[in-house]
Amino acid sequence: MELSAAASRESPSPPVRDQAGRRRVWTLVHATCLLLAFSAFAEEALQVAVHLEIRDELTGSDLEVSIRRNASVGTKGIDFMDEVVDMESRRYPGVGVFVTSLCGVEAPNGAFWALSIDGERAEKGISELSIERPVRIGWDLVKMDSEERRP
Repeated sequence: MELSAAASRESPSPPVRDQAGRRRVWTLVHATCLLLAFSAFAEEALQVAVHLEIRDELTGSDLEVSIRRNASVGTKGIDFMDEVVDMESRRYPGVGVFVTSLCGVEAPNGAFWALSIDGERAEKGISELSIERPVRIGWDLVKMDSEERRP
């Protein structure tokens, strides 16, 4: 009997403040797990569809590309292009990026890769595009004097 009484004196029950601290830690662990789960869900929810079309009817390469991918909201158009296709470009200070080659097809003298957004000739370059909603990005190899618009 004396031994069990001594054993009970050596291992007293934890003070109340330790139990409250454990509850706080446990609550923080649960909150962190919920936050991680929500952020993973939110990241997936912030994706938009991008349809990329590239066409060369000028040089005889018969290049016709159609790619559908999701992109995170806020992705820069130039970053999307770099991820998806082989692209060469030149950056001009104050002007932006000028695409010189797509999918291995270089624009010949007197021609350029014309950008369209949702079927309309783009007013800004690909380096200025921020993908915020589903979008169709089109590239056509056209002559410099061509006023042709993508359908």
